[in-house]
Amino acid sequence: MNYKLITFILGLMLFSCKSEENKNSLNSTKELKVKSDSVSAYNELANPQNRKTFTISEYNTDNPEIQNIDRPEKTVIGNLQIDTSQAFGIWTQDPSGPHADFWLTAKSFYVVDYDGDGAMPYILEENKITIFYNDFIQKGTITSTSQDILKIKWSDMDRETEYVRFEN
Repeated sequence: MNYKLITFILGLMLFSCKSEENKNSLNSTKELKVKSDSVSAYNELANPQNRKTFTISEYNTDNPEIQNIDRPEKTVIGNLQIDTSQAFGIWTQDPSGPHADFWLTAKSFYVVDYDGDGAMPYILEENKITIFYNDFIQKGTITSTSQDILKIKWSDMDRETEYVRFEN
């Protein structure tokens, strides 16, 4: 009788230790995913409209469920219907805010306050702009570039967005 009781207690202890081990390994796996892939942390902040998400993260290149972005190596500008001397500059939606939203140059669409390298390549064809962020693609139509105002109708927005030139 003592033999059965001892076996039962040992089995119960073994089971509870294994269960605790599994909990610890699950917690450390979750921590590793968050720490190792900064794109996941960025998605939560930069994608509030739940845009279709792509990724070029080196941590996800072996994940067949995630499509990687085909990005140009550098910005492509051609066949323009807008005045780039008016479009290039530092822009903000809120001129009284602490910083600008982006800096549009011939080389990149530089996102201010971006976690990581904020310089995104883009394609500007006629008045259509396609920006290749690290984890999604944003498309828009530049509708106006006059008097320190830049208006862009983003494809995922109902109305055009008005930006004003940012003054430091």
